[in-house]
Order: sequence, then C-alpha cells, then structure tokens
Amino acid sequence: MPNPLYSFPRHLRAIATGLKYLIAPNRMTVYYPEKVIELPRAYRGLIRYHPELCTQCGLCAMICPAAAMKMFVKKGEKRGRPGVNYQRCIFCGFCVDICPQNALEMVRVHDVAYDRWEDMVLPPEKLAQEPVSPALAEGAKVVKPVFSEERGLVHEPA
Repeated sequence: MPNPLYSFPRHLRAIATGLKYLIAPNRMTVYYPEKVIELPRAYRGLIRYHPELCTQCGLCAMICPAAAMKMFVKKGEKRGRPGVNYQRCIFCGFCVDICPQNALEMVRVHDVAYDRWEDMVLPPEKLAQEPVSPALAEGAKVVKPVFSEERGLVHEPA
C-alpha cells in the first residue's frame, strides 16, 4: 500500500490545478453554436450534386464502400441520378473523386442534424440543394484557430 503522505502533495496540486481552471479558464474549445471554427478548404463535409454536369454513369454508386450512394431512376429515364443515405455515409469522398464530370463535391458544411431517419436519405433533388449550416444561418461568428505562445491554441475572428 502506498504511503498516503507521499501522494498527498500530488493530490493538492491536482485540486489546485482544477480550481485555477475553474476561476480563470484557459479553454481551447469553441462555444458552438455561437461560434464556429473556420474549416480548411479541403474539408470533406456533406455532398452536393450538380445535376447539369452529371452523365448518369453510376460510378459514384459503384465505388461507395458503405453503399450509401444509390442511383434514383425517375419515370421516363433509363439511367438514374445519385442520391445519398447519410445513415450509411462514411464521408470517404470516393464518389466525389471518381466522378468524371465533377458533378459531386464535398462542401464545408458538416453540422446538419436530422429529426427523422427518413430525412437522412437525400434523393437527387435534395442532394442538388446547397447544404446550410444551422449555426451560420442563426448568425454564428466564424473563428480560426491560431497558436499563441502563452495560451496555446486560441480562436480569433476569421
């Protein structure tokens, strides 16, 4: 059994550290949804479909490892158009990378929430709409992470 007098000073240091951050917080987190971190250009968020560019080749659905991308066939059409099931999507971006016409893109929106499971299946018509971040729609401030010598990671207005 360890000596209690040996570990007592370490317990006091731990309590003092906790109290220090309680009184003068040095947070690296962002208060979402009031503030949103600026995402990098190559960020892989939700998928957007550009129907005017699509040749309906179906490569996106064929390559999808999670079977999240499906081809939706309308009446009168012989070939389908892509839609995505976000219940299954792993955001790998293979569908975007393989598209020969750049009809699919990954946008920098990721914080969309759905109320029902059914709403997570986006047919081509919904996939063609520009995704909107609910936080940004409510007026959130965009901040960017910057390294500070004194505090470490801080967030400045973007």
